Amino acid sequence: MANQHDEEWRLAALCKSLGNLWSEENVLHIPGEISEENLLACRKTLYGKFFNKPNVNFNAFISTMKKVWRNENFTCAVIEPGYFSFSFQSEAEKQRILDSGLWSFSSNLLVLKQCDPDTPNICYEFNHYDFRVNLFGLPFGRVTYEVVKEIASKIGDVVEVKLEAKGNSNYKVGRARVKLNLENPLKIGVLVNLHNKSLWVEFKYERLLHYCYSCGRIGHYATFCKEIPYEESGLTENLPGRFGHWLRA
Repeated sequence: MANQHDEEWRLAALCKSLGNLWSEENVLHIPGEISEENLLACRKTLYGKFFNKPNVNFNAFISTMKKVWRNENFTCAVIEPGYFSFSFQSEAEKQRILDSGLWSFSSNLLVLKQCDPDTPNICYEFNHYDFRVNLFGLPFGRVTYEVVKEIASKIGDVVEVKLEAKGNSNYKVGRARVKLNLENPLKIGVLVNLHNKSLWVEFKYERLLHYCYSCGRIGHYATFCKEIPYEESGLTENLPGRFGHWLRA
């Protein structure tokens, strides 16, 4: 409901900004339901966009995705550089691709979104993506589904939680699938207050791509960081970055 309210507010603001360029005569109401044929086509379509590198070799990209997706039959159209639509022959195949990510090409994150029949292809948002994060350091006496979910919620919106079997090594207590805002630095952990002590629970992210150990953001390496110049990061002197290697699972 909040999203609908925001869209109505933006539409009203746009109409007001157009002033005399807009009138009621320019409003077109499209009656009727969306055809089943179009709905089915939408359900079998994904939009995909590279998070931070629009220019790639298209033929090499498609050849690679056919191999990693184990699918030779999808079609791909270029909407703009680095932005594509993928059409699959079945909903099941589309859903398999969507559920089994994350996907990348040449270490560039490919963000996928389900096609919505009432959303223009220029209106999709590609700044959020699901990552799998492993949690370390929570005492097993405190490990419950609710606690692990609460800790993971400090990273982003929690999609899924799995607890580690007790007695396993390496101090891992659970794993969460979390929707991250790709514009923000990754969190390296969270401080958990118990009744008599405070403990640090570390986060380790699976399959990080083009990650900067200086600013903590996905999409570039420290050598190309605009926020912290590489020569000022300490990495040239083999000093640990602010967001060190422990972030990788």
